[in-house]
Amino acid sequence: MTKPIIIADLAYKGLKRSGRGTGRQGLKATLKYLQYRDKRNNHLAQSRDYERWQDRGMGLSHGEIYRNCDALQSKHVLAWTWVISPAPDLMELVPEAERRNLLYELTERVVEDYYTERGFDVPEYSYIMHTAKTKPKDGESPYEHLHTHVILPGTVPSTADRLPVYNNSSKGHDRLFRDVAAQHFADMLDERGIDWRPLREEPKPDIEPDDGIDLDDFFSL
Repeated sequence: MTKPIIIADLAYKGLKRSGRGTGRQGLKATLKYLQYRDKRNNHLAQSRDYERWQDRGMGLSHGEIYRNCDALQSKHVLAWTWVISPAPDLMELVPEAERRNLLYELTERVVEDYYTERGFDVPEYSYIMHTAKTKPKDGESPYEHLHTHVILPGTVPSTADRLPVYNNSSKGHDRLFRDVAAQHFADMLDERGIDWRPLREEPKPDIEPDDGIDLDDFFSL
């Protein structure tokens, strides 16, 4: 199986608490964690002037985002929580100075295209970028692992009233989400002239025909 070029995941916070990390308290804790996750290791996050959240209508702080989630909830969904995580080895091909802006643009393309494909207006949202390090393999140096966390409301605007949005795997919504993310990331790498496809090509089987083997048998392997 070909290694994916991006991991895109969606989940939600319901209104009722059913355990740790759920309900309103769970959303509050998640938003605080996202806002301060990189504070210890990221010198930028230690500055009061550093803008942690990218605000596209939901707010610039965990408190503001929570209040907007609460105001824009649906009957069952307090907030949608997405993760958009391009493959670190492919992001390494992007010049370092361009990586953050690429991920910002990618995140916004995915949000807008996914809702458009679903036939909805694009909702308000906010997102935040995190960085980590991959676990090195076989003595290799670790890669920088940039990814975004996106917070979206349970409803979308419409001409009459706000509409609830549900993402159901049985209806192919998760597959659509992954396909949209993969297509946009591939397009953005191509737009920059980055030769990334050789890193995702399937290895050719290392099989050579033996002099004594029947060719029909060989090609049926």
